[in-house]
Amino acid sequence: MQMKSENGKCKACASDMKTECNMTTEGNDACKATTRSDTAEEVATRETMAGEVEAREGLEERLAETEAKARENWNMYLRALADLNNYQRRMARDLAFHIRSGKKDMILKLLAVVDDMERALAAEADYGALREGVEMILRKLLDILAAEGVAPIEAVGLPFDPKFHEAVAACEDPKVDTDTVVEEFRRGYTYEDEVIRATMARVARPTNA
Repeated sequence: MQMKSENGKCKACASDMKTECNMTTEGNDACKATTRSDTAEEVATRETMAGEVEAREGLEERLAETEAKARENWNMYLRALADLNNYQRRMARDLAFHIRSGKKDMILKLLAVVDDMERALAAEADYGALREGVEMILRKLLDILAAEGVAPIEAVGLPFDPKFHEAVAACEDPKVDTDTVVEEFRRGYTYEDEVIRATMARVARPTNA
């Protein structure tokens, strides 16, 4: 004999329906939990992708700025290099001009000495007058050299100094206490305090006691 419930169904059927309902409710809760989990993962994924895109865009922007700065620095280098080359060419041109001008001035001064020599040779004069003319020309030439910083080296009667004198002959002399230049074969000269030609000389040595 089956037991009847108030709604006309048996208690067993009612119990089964309740169990099914409970199972359905639990399934819905699990489904909802799964849906919420999937939604959270999607949100996290979208946020991660958005962060990566933002980071990539930032890197690309910095890269573009760096490349622009590199181009600017390269252009500045090229301009500086061009300015340096122009400056070097200008300096070389100016230096060549000054050297040429200096040589021309020296040549003009020496030509004046040549003119004096030609006039002395063309003149009919005795030996004394000719010697006097040559001495005058020599003084004029030495003055020109002195104006350019060239000076003769004093040697005769002075102690021998290898910086200024070149001994090409030697002798003994009881009158000297140290090596002394006693004869000059070829005069030496300095230019701006630098020896450009040493004096060729005979050097006297003290006589041994």
